[in-house]
Amino acid sequence: MESLELLREILTGKTCLVGIGNSLRGDDGFGPYFIEKLREKALLPEANLMTVEDVPENYAFPISRMEVTTVVFVDAVILDAPPGTVVLGPLEELEEIGQIASTHKLSLRLTARVIEETGKKVYLLGVVPESTEFGRELSPAVREAAVELVSLAEKLIRENEDRLTESGKNRKKTGRKANDRN
Repeated sequence: MESLELLREILTGKTCLVGIGNSLRGDDGFGPYFIEKLREKALLPEANLMTVEDVPENYAFPISRMEVTTVVFVDAVILDAPPGTVVLGPLEELEEIGQIASTHKLSLRLTARVIEETGKKVYLLGVVPESTEFGRELSPAVREAAVELVSLAEKLIRENEDRLTESGKNRKKTGRKANDRN
């Protein structure tokens, strides 16, 4: 499945987005920054947008009890690619490639296992960092990637809302016509 279609499917379902990272460590703060920007848009239920900083394992059980079908970890990823490069896919598949790892790899994998045991799908939305040094801000490349991803998420969610609205209108029209015949 193409990344855009995968993102559309993820965002239009019952999904929890989990921002991982430390905002005091430069681009490691990508996950929390992304979640903050999504919150500002009020596109998804507040309960489905979480920031877990650099301890995702502390949230494994609360996330596993949520009424969602999909969990997306949003994190900086180690990958041989230019800073700001975006990756999206099932966490397990991305880890199997061997060239990609979250900056919180061990705790993220253990957290994902707990969540997957409840039947939820777990994905990783990652961005390659320029620097994760303490005391730095997000690099321009990572900030730009985050802003573009939020904009894309907004577009996909709004398109889905429009489709649902149109679908509902069509059902009502069809229902009225059927009633008019009686």
